[in-house]
Amino acid sequence: MKLQNKTILITGASSGIGCELARQLAHESNRLILIARRDDLLRQLASTIPAHPHDHITFQCDVSDADQVKDICDWLISAGIDIDALILNAGVNSGFNIRAIDLATFQQQMQVNFFGAVSFVAHLVPQMIDRQSGIIAVTGSLAGYRGVPGAAAYSSSKGALMNFIDSIRIDLQKNNIQCTLISPGFVKTPMTDKNDFIMPFMIPVEKAATIIIRGLERRKTEIRFPWRMSTAARLGRRLPDALYARIMQNGRKKRCE
Repeated sequence: MKLQNKTILITGASSGIGCELARQLAHESNRLILIARRDDLLRQLASTIPAHPHDHITFQCDVSDADQVKDICDWLISAGIDIDALILNAGVNSGFNIRAIDLATFQQQMQVNFFGAVSFVAHLVPQMIDRQSGIIAVTGSLAGYRGVPGAAAYSSSKGALMNFIDSIRIDLQKNNIQCTLISPGFVKTPMTDKNDFIMPFMIPVEKAATIIIRGLERRKTEIRFPWRMSTAARLGRRLPDALYARIMQNGRKKRCE
């Protein structure tokens, strides 16, 4: 199915993968519902992408706030706007220190990365079921395949999201609703710019968005990239626990000066 002339909701749309997806999808005559915390960046994006006859819509929203998400979804439903595709991409990575676990930060990552996606599904998927059509895509991570050092909160949240989309795919298999897990490795974005460790096989955000759109159009259940990183991640799942831990001990070496 070609992603053209559709109504597509994208969270985390103000920068990174979400922003680039919006740019590319807007060129295919799609109407976009763009959601992010930073309203100024959202409006800037909306003003620079190709216009739509029915206008793109922006919402400033912290997806970790269930009430804000509900208000947006209620507005869309009351306005009679049918969403053809949900691309639930909002995410944060605030780090993790085993010697000083910050529970508030841990909870925030779970709220944004996991519950932020679940909330939109809870409110908008019933309409997809009624129409017997739609796409639900969530942005996980190759870091969700198995625990990685220094990222217990992030890996946990993405692992939970992986199991969530796998489960609802089974529940929705008779409703003609596509459920896709997006599993990126390292992509050049403002989020990865903050990292101070080696990030192998990093790809440009433009390439990442193109891969995602192509995978959605091909109705893939999982879109993994880049291929070398995804191959390593899949192999890592098969390794014995002790061997995997030894290999990963030095997996987050500091960048050389």
